[in-house]
Order: sequence, then structure tokens, then C-alpha cells
Amino acid sequence: MTETKSGLTVLKVDKENHDTTSIYFAGPDMERFKNREAGQFASIRVFRDGQWSEPHPFTLSCAPEDDALRMTIKRSGEFTSAIPEIVPGTPIQCAGPFGQFCRGIDADKEIVMIAGGVGITPFLSVLRHFVDIGADNDVVLFWANKTQADAFAAAELEELTRTLKLHVVHALSRTPEAERKTAPVFTDSRPGRISHEYGRLSHEMFQRHLRTRQAAFYLCGPPPMQQAVLDELGKCGIDPAAVRKEAFVFASPPKPTGSKE
Repeated sequence: MTETKSGLTVLKVDKENHDTTSIYFAGPDMERFKNREAGQFASIRVFRDGQWSEPHPFTLSCAPEDDALRMTIKRSGEFTSAIPEIVPGTPIQCAGPFGQFCRGIDADKEIVMIAGGVGITPFLSVLRHFVDIGADNDVVLFWANKTQADAFAAAELEELTRTLKLHVVHALSRTPEAERKTAPVFTDSRPGRISHEYGRLSHEMFQRHLRTRQAAFYLCGPPPMQQAVLDELGKCGIDPAAVRKEAFVFASPPKPTGSKE
């Protein structure tokens, strides 16, 4: 019989949209995570069908101040597709936290975050952290998705623009013409704004919304998306080598922050 000892159990599972789910868990083993930093990741094993799963790494999308751990996971394989079916009380083993992607971000007065799809999760952790500490950092967030339906955290981000100095730019690459917003795209980057752009992230989009080229740049998404973004930033006079990057791909822990199977 398989040993089920675990210091963490599932508290709840929230379906964010058609392919993304958040799982919350806590327990005595939380003591190891009390000094975690925003944007870090961990590796989980789930006890199901009488045995432990293989370890899978995901970002801790919660703020470091939260009492429970949270992972926001996009369906992309057998393990991730089963996440919505996990029930409260399920034992979890969690290794971590790992990663230094966003270390020191609190000290960056002006920040540009660029995310592709579920690569938003470390930035959600940072923004939730900024709310908790009452941060006044100036943040511009570019979030690339296929359609608005894929932007699972859009409502929360809109609310965060009322609390933080935050401007969110949704870059939607596959929105049909008939579904595009009729209001003009905002061409300034004042905090408290939600902007919509259509197409892939480009230097023209960056030029419309960047307030300064001297900001601290952070990039998280699949490798092909990252390279394309770095090329476009270079056209804006931004040194790609100065951009802090986190690859959002599956590998054996502790290297990645997300999982693609």
C-alpha cells in the first residue's frame, strides 16, 4: 500500500476559464514557504488512484503573504487536464520554493512586465504582493493571448488598476474583427488604464504604451514568443540582454516555472 503522508492538502479548486484552473492547498508543511518571494515556483505531486503522481512544476501565483499556496495551471497534457477533477482534501507533496526571476522587483520604481498566456502567473503573484504591501511602483503589463476569453485574470487585473499604478495592455492575436472593441485604443500609459491591441506583440505596440526605456523589463512565456518579443524590444532601442527572462516550459524541476507537456 502506498504511503500517503503529506504535509499539505487541497483546500479548493477554482476553474478560471475553459482551460485554466487554480488549485489552493495548505497544511503544516506551509512553514517551509513562509519566506517565499513573489514569482517563485514549486513542484507538486498529487495523491490519486492510490499512488503519487510524478512531480510537476508550476508558479506559485499567490502573493507571498497569503495563508495558502495557489497554483494557476493551464490544461496542456494528461496531468494538467486532470487538475479540475481534484477534490478538496486530496494530499499534496510540494517541493520548493524555487527561482529568482522576480527577486528584487520591489525596488524597481518603473516596471514593464511582458507575459505570454499562462506566463502571466509570476506577474499575478507580484501584483497581488504589491497590493498587500501598498506598493507605489509604476507598472505596465503587456499580456499576449489569442482572444479575450483566454485572459482568465482580466477582471482581477482591471480591479488592480484601481489600486495600483498599473496599466494593462491586452494584446490579442486571434480576435475576430466583429468582436474587437469599438472604443479607440488608449495611446498613453497613465496608471489605471486597460488597453486593447490586436495582433502579436510588436515594437509599434510597445512604442504606444511604454513610458520610458529605462524601466526594469521582465518577460515570461514560451521560448519562441520570448525571442519574438526581444526582437521587437530591440527595435525600440531596448537592450534584449537587459530583459529578465523566465522560460515557461516543462522540464525536470527545479528549472522551470510552468508546465507544458
